[in-house]
Amino acid sequence: MKILFNIVLALSFSFETLAAVSLIFGPEGVTAAGVGNQWSMHYGFAVVAIASMSLWTWPYRTNLPVVTLALGVLFIFHTSLSISLNLAGDQQPGMIVHSVLSLLCLILLTQRSKWCDVTNEAVSYTHL
Repeated sequence: MKILFNIVLALSFSFETLAAVSLIFGPEGVTAAGVGNQWSMHYGFAVVAIASMSLWTWPYRTNLPVVTLALGVLFIFHTSLSISLNLAGDQQPGMIVHSVLSLLCLILLTQRSKWCDVTNEAVSYTHL
């Protein structure tokens, strides 16, 4: 399960980084700034935050509280996007990717106590 979690973090980071770049620099991105209605650009910058979840989590990927938070946020994000993309019906590859990542996050979330370090210690941020 630890390996699967590493894979999910890497995939989530990779896909969301690609999505952010394509939305920010796409046809309705920064090159169209000032003409209004750049929701894809705004969403692209928001996606940077979700992509960064994997980076912030990486050093603590066996710490139960950190894993719980990260998987909870990623599960809600991927589930919400797969629903939205399914309703729109015009981006099936994206819907499939988000659905798979959502399912993997749910599996990892329900099994996290079996592979995480169960500790009551707070995360130390001294090395950041």
